[in-house]
Amino acid sequence: MNALLYHLTRLESLTDNLFSDGKYSEAIKAAQELLDSAKESVDVKGMMNAHLHLAGCYYFLGEIETAFQHILEYKILCNEFGDDRDKYHLYRLSALIYEYEEDYDEAKKAMQKCIEIAEELEMYYAVSSSYNSYCNYLIHEEKYEEALNYADQALKITEQYCPGEILLQCHIYLSIASIHIGLKELEKAEQVIKHVEPNQYINNLPHEKANFLFVKATFYRAKGDYDKALRLLNESYNIYSEYKNQIKLKSILKTIADVYESLGNFKKSYEAMKEYIKITEKLFSIRLASKMRDFDVQQSIKAIEKRANVDGLTGVYNRYFLETTCNKWLKEAKSTGQHICCVIIDVDSFKDINDTFGHLMGDEVIKGVAQACLKVANEDQENAIVGRYGGDEFIVLFKEGQPQYIMEKAKKLYNEITSFYVNYLSQEIKVTVSMGVVCTTSLPYAKKFAQLFKVADQALYMAKRQGKNQIVYLSNENC
Repeated sequence: MNALLYHLTRLESLTDNLFSDGKYSEAIKAAQELLDSAKESVDVKGMMNAHLHLAGCYYFLGEIETAFQHILEYKILCNEFGDDRDKYHLYRLSALIYEYEEDYDEAKKAMQKCIEIAEELEMYYAVSSSYNSYCNYLIHEEKYEEALNYADQALKITEQYCPGEILLQCHIYLSIASIHIGLKELEKAEQVIKHVEPNQYINNLPHEKANFLFVKATFYRAKGDYDKALRLLNESYNIYSEYKNQIKLKSILKTIADVYESLGNFKKSYEAMKEYIKITEKLFSIRLASKMRDFDVQQSIKAIEKRANVDGLTGVYNRYFLETTCNKWLKEAKSTGQHICCVIIDVDSFKDINDTFGHLMGDEVIKGVAQACLKVANEDQENAIVGRYGGDEFIVLFKEGQPQYIMEKAKKLYNEITSFYVNYLSQEIKVTVSMGVVCTTSLPYAKKFAQLFKVADQALYMAKRQGKNQIVYLSNENC
């Protein structure tokens, strides 16, 4: 392992450990160093890891705008270079922002995407953790029966697939305890709390202890033992204060105010509520500022998404968007029975065009091919997309197409492309193309774009070998 790689690995490990321990200010320093080093060495995964941790740290410190900026940076990199695991983390970050906005419907949608991705990748720890997060959103909405179903599912997955993840089990048990408290099933809640209390993680990790103390305090509050509840709440508050976790402090202060009010100590209740309002106003001012700039933010997001999904030269979709859309269509096709078809288009002798007329004219040819493809694809609106796979190679994907229909579309594409020309001085530059076509009618096993593309590429290769300027359609009859 060379020195630079060792340095990046060490920083990633340090950042992860500090974040896990709730030491957010220290984690930010390590993550920033990781980001700088990763940029210097053009290590995309390192940059993504740094942005991921920076977003989480700033979120828990209540610096939401900064957290949001790192989420955007992560999204840019994820869209261009990320795999499904990276997308899982992107949805978790999105859920955090929705949780902060107290938009639990959107938070649950984001977490549901996490569950789907994690299940598909068999990331069982992530599956269980996502179920538990979804459960906590339901607890906030006081949908306790539904929350219990999600918690039970999370616990079942953990026990079956990752029984050694004791800390994750603790998190789930605390969720279950909170559910029983919400349902007024205090005996059950007490049993769960006693089961978790001796755990080493609870006693050795400060932020885990703070979370446990808060849940235990809500139990005593529900039981009517307000003195014990206040003592535990203050212990939890002191720990979270040390780590400057503004999100948690806000929840604790509100609970403290409510407990004092139940005791009839309105002076103490007012003081706690005053602190609660101070933190809330700080967080709300960020949210309000964010809302005021909502249009600009949305435009930024659109610009980022466009930059991530669209080819800069031609304006059609890029390879990343093609692959992800095709994978999505293929997944949907399992239940809808739709057929997905892939048409690969390659400009014949494109190198000769560049060598003869120059690369600027070559670019004009590429743009002309893209526009011709768009003209045909737009006839099908949402059931067809065009993308530049690379160089002079384009792909058109069709949904809901029968073989005869697709061959008609392929011929239309061919005719549209070969009928246009580019003017160069007094010459007209015309092009021919070779095309390879395949549909899932012949590849029912295809679950990913790569499988469909591989066969379509073989069809394209046959078209080239047979003299170019033609369409080859591989089907069950001629494979």
